Amino acid sequence: MSAAENEDGVMTDDQRDDPLDDPLDDPADGTGVEAAPRAVDVAGLPDTALRSVLEFAIGIAAAGQKLRPPLAYPAALKTFFKFDRLDRTSLPMVRRTVVADEGFRDRLAVVAATELVDALGVEWLQRHDGWEARVLALHREAKDEAEVVSVVAALRKAERRREAAEQVAARTQAELIGHHDSLAREQMRREKAETKAQSAASQTASLRNEIVGLRREVDKLRSKLDIELARAEGAVAVAAAAEERVRSAEQTRDEALARRVVGDVPLPVPTAAPARPVIETNVAAARALQQAALATRDLSAALAAAGAALTTPTATSTVEPKQPGHRPARRKPIAIPGGIHGDSVAAASHLLRTPNAVVVVDGYNVAKLAWPQLELIDQRERGIGLLEDVVRRFGIDIRVVFDGGDVVGSSSGRRLIRVQYSAAGVSADDVIRDEVAALPSRTPVVVVTNDQAIVVDVRSAGANVVSSDMMLAVAGRSLPV
Repeated sequence: MSAAENEDGVMTDDQRDDPLDDPLDDPADGTGVEAAPRAVDVAGLPDTALRSVLEFAIGIAAAGQKLRPPLAYPAALKTFFKFDRLDRTSLPMVRRTVVADEGFRDRLAVVAATELVDALGVEWLQRHDGWEARVLALHREAKDEAEVVSVVAALRKAERRREAAEQVAARTQAELIGHHDSLAREQMRREKAETKAQSAASQTASLRNEIVGLRREVDKLRSKLDIELARAEGAVAVAAAAEERVRSAEQTRDEALARRVVGDVPLPVPTAAPARPVIETNVAAARALQQAALATRDLSAALAAAGAALTTPTATSTVEPKQPGHRPARRKPIAIPGGIHGDSVAAASHLLRTPNAVVVVDGYNVAKLAWPQLELIDQRERGIGLLEDVVRRFGIDIRVVFDGGDVVGSSSGRRLIRVQYSAAGVSADDVIRDEVAALPSRTPVVVVTNDQAIVVDVRSAGANVVSSDMMLAVAGRSLPV
């Protein structure tokens, strides 16, 4: 908006030159002027011949004031906004006003079209070379036609032109609104991108801190592992020294026994009376030495087992004490009540409710059956959680065995069940067999697996078997389709 325009976008009469000063004066003769002045109007052209273009100017000015920002227009035109049709007395004033505001007239020339303004009006606005002659020629051609045009037709034409002007203004406003909406959407996208970038930076910093913490934990665990390995090596050395001492004691004992029995020690001259008491004394000493030898051998075996336990990462099991010359009793399977099928939910529930029973579970056999689509670590955690729910329900002793003690997360502790991992190079199947064999024969044992090789072995050891399918059914976990 120029300095000569007010806040409504129009020019007031006192802010610009009088429109009546120059337009209708005679043209300058050019004396002392470098270029001929631009013609502002056509002499001899009546105001009524410009009715369409002047009413078009009023319509554009009226529609332009509704825009934001409003269209600049001469202030003198505001008086005629409410006129449906310009009368003869208004035409000269509107003509002088449009002629005086060259900038407004040029803006009208840009949007003028034959659908809105007659050909004479278009030529009068655009003013290309030779426009004066063409305007007069068009006036002469339209003079007869203008005389026969009815007032009703003129009103209709003016109304159409006004509506067209309003449509042009509405389209312009819609385009402006669309431009503002595009800018708002772009601003919103940029703000969202900045927010995501900040969130990603924050998450990256958090992950870096977490990685540093995990590295520290790994270092601590490695230190603890080195300490435990050193302790285990020391225990093995102590056990080996103890075994050597036992072996030396056995040798000394055997030598003393041999001397007493064979007669390395000189006996007194035999007589009829004292001969029998000496023989009985040697026999009693030999029996005592034999019992001491058996006891020493048992002690050696116990020390060797302790040394092996210190070097093996599997958990210890309760072992029945072996008496010299005593053969352990065979375990008896848990009896299934009549009318209950062997491999059913009822039979599995009965076995799990047996008092003092120990349940040994083939961990991955159950977990892979229930969650085949998950990774190993997720299968393991899901399986342990399911077995803990079974413990809460039945209150039993469950020991689950997984392959590989070096897998990630294998050291996570559990409060309700005991989790075992087979050592490197050792199968979980062998750990399950050893676990069943190590339990006292009077302890009821239930093994949960679908591995037929394990089933055959543990049944021969007197253990009951529950299939992995039945364990999942008892736990309320349906098999995947």
